[in-house]
Amino acid sequence: MQETGRVGLVVVGLGGVGSSLLTGVLAARAHLVHPFGSLAEGGGSGRAPGLGPSPLRAAAPLAELGDLVLGAFEVREDDAYRAALRANLVSRSLVDELRPELRKIHAMLGARQAPTRRHLANALAEDLRGFLAHHRCARAVVVCTIPGIRAAPAKQAFTAGEVREALEQSEDWITPGVVYAAAAAEAGCAFVAAGQDRALCAPGISALFAEKALPLAGAGLLGPDALLRETLAQILAVEGMQLAGAASLSTRADERGESLWGGPDRTSEMGLGTAWAGGAFELSLELRGPVALYLAARALDAALLVELAARAQRSGAQEWMDALFISPLGSASPREARTSSLAGRRARLLAELPALARSAGREAA
Repeated sequence: MQETGRVGLVVVGLGGVGSSLLTGVLAARAHLVHPFGSLAEGGGSGRAPGLGPSPLRAAAPLAELGDLVLGAFEVREDDAYRAALRANLVSRSLVDELRPELRKIHAMLGARQAPTRRHLANALAEDLRGFLAHHRCARAVVVCTIPGIRAAPAKQAFTAGEVREALEQSEDWITPGVVYAAAAAEAGCAFVAAGQDRALCAPGISALFAEKALPLAGAGLLGPDALLRETLAQILAVEGMQLAGAASLSTRADERGESLWGGPDRTSEMGLGTAWAGGAFELSLELRGPVALYLAARALDAALLVELAARAQRSGAQEWMDALFISPLGSASPREARTSSLAGRRARLLAELPALARSAGREAA
């Protein structure tokens, strides 16, 4: 196994996804839980032999969980222990057992007075540099979990210079996610846009990281609905039926009022399959459980993969990681059309790992 050195993992936003990501990493490396749900870890030592695909770690030298130095940004004074209790997604007994380690993760303040958003990005970059120097990190990844705008802004930046000018002018399309992305690039950190923010899809954001010879990936982690939709079609196809129509239903406990309805988050996919002699069958799949935990595991996968890309000297938008995200990052240069199926995008991700492993190995040597 290649030595990767200490790697900073700085989470922006200590909500459900951010706090669960930090708690899960600490719990897994303390061997209190198996890292199930992560494509990179595949359940670790708890994985049953021969069950499911091999973890991504088996195909590439991903950073070890023990090498990660955890940090966070929040708009107010906070720490990972209080955030985990507030989110109430991880069992209280596990959170309390991890309390000493979680309390050590004091959030750096993301809200402060600054004349422009360019000045704010520079101040956040200085905090990141201080974090990396204090913990002697060789590299770092910033994982931004805060959401932004869901529709593409009317005005977009196509070059790194246009992004810097927009930050200087504090233009309307500059979301907090863009500010953190600019700070990460300035501090020499790779970046994962875990929260859905179409402002980060501007080609100028990718150009900014390419200019700094740093990788980024995003935008918006893909939830379980896409997987259920493809699984439903595959089940019908195995039985010789064709998917004639489908409907999706996704409800979140915090959206529908948990005190009124109760129960966990629900993600449902319903499909109608054409059958023999003009008949039809209806098939429904439902996944119940905290979606934030699903997304936290994907955030870890994205962070480990983009850190590998940094060691392999990749820069700009990492299109091969599109399997993990809702929206592809914009690019000022032509790019391949995005494969429509999730299975196709995951196959591309897997196919890229050997080349990344070779490049990372050469850089380490």
